[in-house]
Amino acid sequence: MKLFLEKWINKFHYAFSGLKYGLFHDKSIRVQFIIAIIVCFIGAFLDLNIGEWIMVFSMILLVLAAEIFNSCIELIVDELFPTYHERAKIIKDLSAAAVLIISILAAMVGVYIVIV
Repeated sequence: MKLFLEKWINKFHYAFSGLKYGLFHDKSIRVQFIIAIIVCFIGAFLDLNIGEWIMVFSMILLVLAAEIFNSCIELIVDELFPTYHERAKIIKDLSAAAVLIISILAAMVGVYIVIV
């Protein structure tokens, strides 16, 4: 059983490495993670029910995933365009806009939970 569990956990090694890298080397991911912790404390203070916690965690994970994708896109674009390029700017702006849209959705869900 231990060997099976070890193999299963090792399959996620790259994902955990990426998460660790993002938290320690990417300011935007770190900021989103800190905001997520603050939201969890607020949720605990508001005594959310299980359905509300599921919505909160869903939004937290969605925003974090979007930020990770955004950071990946930025790294790729920076590698492909080492100097300023208008197309690189557009790609990065679009990627950041996706994070903004998902963050607005998360904020709307948060407001709904607090008001209702």
